[in-house]
Amino acid sequence: MIVLPDMPSPVEATAANELKKHLDEVTNASFIIVNESEADTSVPLLVVGNSELAKSLLPSVDANQLSYDGIVVETVGKNIVMLGHPTRGTLYAVNTFLEEAVGIRWWTSTESYIPKTKTLKVPSMHIYQAPDLIYREAFYKDALKDEAFAARMKCNGDFSKISPVYGGYHKFQYFVHSFYNILPPQDYFDNHPEWYSLIDGERTSHHAQICLSNDAMREEFTENVLNTLRVTPGVDFISISQNDSAEDGRSCQCDACQAIVKEEDSESGPVIRFVNAVAEEIEKEFPEVWVETLAYRYTRTAPLKVKPRENVVVRLCTIECSFSEPLRDGEQNKALRDDIEAWSKIADHLFVWDYVTNFVSYMLPHPNLHVLADNIRFFIDNNTIGLFEQGDVYCDAGDFVRMRNWVISRLMWNPDLDENKLIEEFLTGYYGENAAPYLLQYWNLMTSRAKESNVYLSCYMGDTSGWLSIPAYEESASLMAKAIEATTDETLKKRLRREEIPLKFARLLENERFEAYEQNNDNTTSVSINKEEALSEFMSLLEEFNVTMIREDFTPNANHVEWTEQLLKNKLFTR
Repeated sequence: MIVLPDMPSPVEATAANELKKHLDEVTNASFIIVNESEADTSVPLLVVGNSELAKSLLPSVDANQLSYDGIVVETVGKNIVMLGHPTRGTLYAVNTFLEEAVGIRWWTSTESYIPKTKTLKVPSMHIYQAPDLIYREAFYKDALKDEAFAARMKCNGDFSKISPVYGGYHKFQYFVHSFYNILPPQDYFDNHPEWYSLIDGERTSHHAQICLSNDAMREEFTENVLNTLRVTPGVDFISISQNDSAEDGRSCQCDACQAIVKEEDSESGPVIRFVNAVAEEIEKEFPEVWVETLAYRYTRTAPLKVKPRENVVVRLCTIECSFSEPLRDGEQNKALRDDIEAWSKIADHLFVWDYVTNFVSYMLPHPNLHVLADNIRFFIDNNTIGLFEQGDVYCDAGDFVRMRNWVISRLMWNPDLDENKLIEEFLTGYYGENAAPYLLQYWNLMTSRAKESNVYLSCYMGDTSGWLSIPAYEESASLMAKAIEATTDETLKKRLRREEIPLKFARLLENERFEAYEQNNDNTTSVSINKEEALSEFMSLLEEFNVTMIREDFTPNANHVEWTEQLLKNKLFTR
């Protein structure tokens, strides 16, 4: 019997329905849901939500005082209590119970493992969890397809757009690069050019910023922000952040702005002073709204004197990171590490925009997963409360993107989990026990090659030549082939064929170096291909798995299929 409060919240009702749905499927029984005033307390109960019954069973737990998104799953006598922070904690508690006690695994938005048993034996439960990260977003295509799956992954970011019955999401206004959204040049520049960047002696709004030292501009800017918040209910974060432009940002070079830069020893100085002033006015009318800004490219270095206000969140960006080694101690990442640590000394609340894919090509192997777990821990150790893990959101395939979403989501919730065990669990559960040993060898091989090559593995890698040797490629292709050969189930085999795409793409894209290697080794290697057949097979795979984009592209209705085929034809048949 599942017991709800007499007046359950929408998310508590959803939690009870999810619990019933899955327990019915596991046991082939029909669990009933009742309100606590109707419950028969003489039988074992699954108590869901912050009811009076839950309070009597757990008098020391006050759900309203739990940490944000915190959960409790506790065995009390013959009963099990599942509750959490009012926003969405009870749903998270139920999902945790279904995973930890029942053994369910939701691998993707449409693929899961649901055990079957007539008699469900549940161990004694004593789970008290609360995430350090209040904002968690894994930016993968499948992660955003289904709100129930997003909630099961315990993600709550702006792009998930989860409805209130599944716990809602953190609503951003503007999200990022918002200066011109708030102060549009087409509305203001003609009458107030002095409100925009002074560059080479001229005021300009072309791929530039705003004049952050101009008081009149700040007053108009602040009023625009307040007016936006007045007509936009439910905002948790509003981004007041620099425009996305050249690496130097084309920031204002006027004497007043540059005097602040000199005093603060950083271009972030004018930004934080400006954002603080706007945030102070926001707090008076909207004390619950966080004000987010960026430490990105030219503003990445922390200021010398000014500190962000308590309602300001500074979002650092890892666009310069090398993902072949951890942020915490990797020599290639020393400058970025120093900047993050400097910000953490002056700001209690940081966000991180983490670039966890290869934006040049989603289709290439990109062995960065081994550092992402430790990087998440490093972020949290340095006051990070929100994490945006930007993955392959535009693509249905890629380099094990479903595993990446699953592993990263679990680590954002609990960074103490062992990432290697998570990887092994996913490989076994999703691809099958027969394929898993080969896939684990494949993954370890790719990872070791990246580590040992000392390559600067950025989020913009045009090919694999800097870290993947031809012999290593041969070995990895052999391991993938063995995984497929060992698999008889057609569903599992199809999943594996999708994971072949990056290897096949690398072979076609980098044909010139493969052929040179063959010639130097008397054509005795196993990487020789029939070009026409290999290209045809690859294009068929893209069609089969609905791959229309192979890299980041903001063009409306972008489709890279024809472009990709022509690119590969040039690589294969043009000298």
